[in-house]
Amino acid sequence: MEQLTQKSTQFEIITKGWNSLIKELGPVAAIRFLISFISGKGDSVKYYKDMWQGRSIKEIHKEVLKAKKQGEI
Repeated sequence: MEQLTQKSTQFEIITKGWNSLIKELGPVAAIRFLISFISGKGDSVKYYKDMWQGRSIKEIHKEVLKAKKQGEI
């Protein structure tokens, strides 16, 4: 993934951050990290619904496996 700049979009920053968490922590620990980080603030159900855009656990898992296979994480 390319280097972030001052002109990077919020989506690019979030994507790179998420991919970094996955790479360093793995998918389960990355989610646990996010949960602990945002705990107690806002509507977490809406947050994760928006973050995963209605994808199923199987679809998310496939994405993670594909990214690992491609060396992205």
